[in-house]
Amino acid sequence: MTVLITGATGQLGSLVVKHLLDRIPASDIAVSVRKPEKAADLSAKGIDVRAGDFNDLALMTKAFAGIDTALIISAEDDNATRIKQHRTAVDAAKAAGVKHIVYTGIVDPKADADFTYSAIHLDTENYIRESGLAFTILRNSFYADLLLAGVPHALETGDFGAPAGDAKITYIPRNDLAEAAAVVLAKPADHVNKTYDLTGTKGVTHTEIAGYIANATGKPVKFVDLPAEVHTGILGSL
Repeated sequence: MTVLITGATGQLGSLVVKHLLDRIPASDIAVSVRKPEKAADLSAKGIDVRAGDFNDLALMTKAFAGIDTALIISAEDDNATRIKQHRTAVDAAKAAGVKHIVYTGIVDPKADADFTYSAIHLDTENYIRESGLAFTILRNSFYADLLLAGVPHALETGDFGAPAGDAKITYIPRNDLAEAAAVVLAKPADHVNKTYDLTGTKGVTHTEIAGYIANATGKPVKFVDLPAEVHTGILGSL
């Protein structure tokens, strides 16, 4: 069995590799990255490092050569580009003879959801199902880690902003999601054509989260509902 992880130098991908090494030999693991020189540490562990780019069908097909199971970690780009990139990755996997695709999607994907990226993940899920390959869909909830990025700004200004309204969100640590992916990749035959919702145990509003920050720090913090583009700009400036 040979497993390949895309985006293996990213925050989620690197954690998946770490957990997978606890379960199967490094000789059974390959990774695809845009810049192989940045994955020298993985190569040193005996992992097969390959060049891959979701914008390049031929390169991705080469990266998937000889692979039984591939983890396709969703790309980070504008909506139209991501749909094309994800479809290219699926097409390349099929052309290369990959038997099983594992995909990191999002909980409750809908075509008309308020969340910007929901429709992208729904499109990719459907495209994978239509490919005829075995699949496992990992519908990941929002990373709890991302909440920490907004804490310094909240403590400085007193405002904890996010485009969340009064929605209850089941945040989950990125590391937990990576471990779940590794469990699937280690024994893919146990998860053929299954879809898993991976979430935290409790839904919380951002008003509640602001309260937790205030209680923990002793500083006044309130939740401010922000447009998505404003929130993205704030996080990008941190």
